[in-house]
This record gives sequence, C-alpha cells and structure tokens, in this order.
Amino acid sequence: MKTLKRSLGLLKRQLGRMVEIKAGILLHQPVAAREGAGIPGAQLTRASVYRPDLDYSKDEFTRRNLRQNDLYELLVDRRPVCFGWVARAGARVGILHDIQMTVPDRAFYIWDCVTPPEYRGRGYFQSLLKQLVSSRDTGANLALVAVDTRNTASRKALAKAGFQPLLSYLSIRVLGRVVLAVANRGHRLSQAQILFDQLA
Repeated sequence: MKTLKRSLGLLKRQLGRMVEIKAGILLHQPVAAREGAGIPGAQLTRASVYRPDLDYSKDEFTRRNLRQNDLYELLVDRRPVCFGWVARAGARVGILHDIQMTVPDRAFYIWDCVTPPEYRGRGYFQSLLKQLVSSRDTGANLALVAVDTRNTASRKALAKAGFQPLLSYLSIRVLGRVVLAVANRGHRLSQAQILFDQLA
C-alpha cells in the first residue's frame, strides 16, 4: 500500500510539472487620503537604500528599482513587520505565466508582499495595504493588485482593505508552454493579454 501511495504521489508531482493550471483575480481600489488607515503607530516608509536584512539580494533590489518598482515597509516600533513592492505607472509587470501588464497612468500595482512568520496574524499586511492606498506621495488615484484564487488569506486581507474585483483570469501551461490564457471582465470572456493591454 505504501508503494502504491508513493507511486501515485510521484505521478501527481510529474503531472503537476507537465500541466499547470492557475487562476487569479485583479483587484482595484481608488487611492484617497483616509483617517485611521492601518494600525495606530505603524509607519509606512519607502526603502530607498538596500539593507542586508531585506529578503532580497542587492542585485535583485537594484534590478527591481531600475524597472520602476519601489519597496515599501510597514514599521512598528521602528521594526519592519511587512513589505510590499509597488510598480509605478508605466512599469511592465508579470501577472501570471506569459500575461503581462503595463501599469496604467495615475495608478500603481502592489506585488510580492511578505509578512515574516513571526509577525503574521496581527493585521500588518492589511495595514500595509491601507496605508499604501491612503498615501499622498504616490501621485496615483488607483491601486491595483493581483491574487491567486487559492490564496484565501490574502484575498480576505485585500477585501478588508477595500479592494474590489476588476477582472479574473485563468492560464493553462503544458510542458512549459501556455496553451490557454483567458480573462473575464463584466461577463465578457477574452484573451487575457488583450484585456490586460486595455487597462493601460
């Protein structure tokens, strides 16, 4: 029985490498100054200089900055408790597989957010999101973020922070090649890349 379970597990992993099906949701929210955004005493700051304690190599940090991305940190008692990258208007970002998006004018795109394990479950991710969308220094009027449909924790935090669905998308990749990439906006199914290009 153990041999059969092991064989089935191996087969499942191999099939998972051959066929990859992923779905996500692009969410949006207007950017506006709000009172009481986030956790009292928490401070949002942009990491303009690389530090060795960041979760990224210096080369990766520099590469992302050169591609119009900024790293924002949520500080509580001067300790960074949550991080999130923000792609500025005009930046080209990868959404899923081969799907790309150019961040629209007067908008920004939040991505690659991380809360270290020791700080999870305290609302820091939601606070980071709220402070980003109430920030006056971005010069934007719209915040965008994408989330995998299976990531229920992030979806809940995004909803609590006020983000609403804009469109959903699905991509199927077989043996490393995308065979289907579709998106749905307002009950209109279309090729995913076309819909994302229309956002710019």
